[in-house]
Amino acid sequence: MYHPRLRGNHYDMGRHYGELLVKSGVDLSPVIIIPEQQTTFGLSCLPIYEKYLPGIMQEVRGLADGLGQRYEAVACWLAALYCFESNHGCSVFAVRSGEHIYFGRNMDMFPEYKKTSESVLYMPENKNIFLAHSTAMICVEDGMNEHGLAAALTFLLPKTVKPGINGGFLIRLILEECKTAGEAARLLQNIPISSAHNIVVADSMGEMFVAECTAEQVSVRWCEKYAAATNHFITPAMQQYNAEDENWYQTRDRLATLESVLADERMSFEKCKELISGKRGFLCQYEKKLHFETIWSAVYDLNSLSHEICEGNPAKSAFRPDTRLAWGMNKAKRK
Repeated sequence: MYHPRLRGNHYDMGRHYGELLVKSGVDLSPVIIIPEQQTTFGLSCLPIYEKYLPGIMQEVRGLADGLGQRYEAVACWLAALYCFESNHGCSVFAVRSGEHIYFGRNMDMFPEYKKTSESVLYMPENKNIFLAHSTAMICVEDGMNEHGLAAALTFLLPKTVKPGINGGFLIRLILEECKTAGEAARLLQNIPISSAHNIVVADSMGEMFVAECTAEQVSVRWCEKYAAATNHFITPAMQQYNAEDENWYQTRDRLATLESVLADERMSFEKCKELISGKRGFLCQYEKKLHFETIWSAVYDLNSLSHEICEGNPAKSAFRPDTRLAWGMNKAKRK
């Protein structure tokens, strides 16, 4: 995993990161060259991104300049993410236990993505400070901000796509702009969406929801004790958008594991780590022949703002504390 700390205005953050990657010998040229269908789709999305995410798109421009690439090429590559891939399997939950709200996620992907994924501390000017993880740049897949708001997505194979904002940029926007789950829900219900995904959001006051999102429809399901999502929709009106394979990457088995534990037990930070590590049922124990595994796991305490990450499969690798969010908040206070 890369571990950059990015601060300043959006353009400068993007350019700095692009220059760091080039200095490290990273060549993204082969990745940025995408099929014509995806390029055309990305171009159709750009006016929407520039309307709803003007600052973040300045970061994309800075990244392109730092990499020595054309802005349109980098922007189309990022806009097309999550809309054409077919292989993700993720598990996310939030749970209320006493005075604490815990949030956990497994990111399941091809193992070769392990080395190139990111754990980034963002300190954008006049925006929320947040810590986030991703398999790409700028768009993110889970994280927590300085207000104790956490968000994460789980992927579904889209049956249709339309010009809009993809799930990774939605998570980024929530963490950067929102302080509460209510604010995040309103954002998701008032923005064009391009990809299909669940988004789980929870805040330090215990408000939590699962948003089932497609390009055609968004359904927000508010939850009491816990919220959980894997790689399918459960709201009746949204089930028409599920994959034909009902247990795609064992999505239903993973959700059953989460629900059976979260519904019956008083959770702790350590119990959340045990759950996400597969010690309470199937969650990350994919067969080796699938060439598919959990490439990182994260557990957050939304009240203490503490966080631990496992860079790899948590059934085989250890969690470690990450204190960069506290460092960033203290740095901002001293200015």
